[in-house]
Amino acid sequence: MGSRKLRPLKAGCLRDQVKDAVRDAIFQGRFQPGDPLRELGLARDLRVSQATVREALLQLEQTGLVVRVPNKQTIVTQLSQQDLKERIIIRILLEEAAAVEAARRIGPKELEELELRLEAIDRAVSKNAYFELSQADLEFHRYIWWQAGNATLARMLDNLTAPLFTFTSILRSKSKEDLRSVVGSHGPIVAALRQGHAATTKRTIREHIEGSYEQFLTSDWEDFQSLVRSRKLAAFVRR
Repeated sequence: MGSRKLRPLKAGCLRDQVKDAVRDAIFQGRFQPGDPLRELGLARDLRVSQATVREALLQLEQTGLVVRVPNKQTIVTQLSQQDLKERIIIRILLEEAAAVEAARRIGPKELEELELRLEAIDRAVSKNAYFELSQADLEFHRYIWWQAGNATLARMLDNLTAPLFTFTSILRSKSKEDLRSVVGSHGPIVAALRQGHAATTKRTIREHIEGSYEQFLTSDWEDFQSLVRSRKLAAFVRR
């Protein structure tokens, strides 16, 4: 079964090739959210060592694309609607706090860096590159978290939020959405940070996050497949 999903690799950096092969297989639908990624089977299909596969999966875990479960199995990230709601509520509270502190500390150099990260988001949107967008979007917000000067808070947000970015990007790829029509502007966040006003920063962060996930929270769905079907129907109706 696994051999129908992945092909042997060519010469080069094997760890990165494994990472890219598994990532592409997920976004092409050969692995679905919740599917197990067995190291031995992947190693056999790709003709690499199990240790190389393990290193690649650890890298993918850092992006939020896969998760490790208690028995050490790795699965493709899958979130229920309740999971999404709970993570979004907590993310808003934590990111508001991080952004307010970042606005107090941030300077011209850091604002220039954020502008560069905005450009990376725009490039991914223009190419309709789902995974690239999820990572550029995450890096934009991650930079703000670390500007707050609270490493514990930044790590909490990272662990909480990375799966949100990647799961929604998988969903958008399945529904073949045009990212230009669904991705909100991040410019107001930079403007709020530049202004440095706490209330404005909090409001901007909250509105951005709520707007980013509104479509995922307003439709009725019980599992990933039903959500994909509901969003494909919604896209058809919009046409």
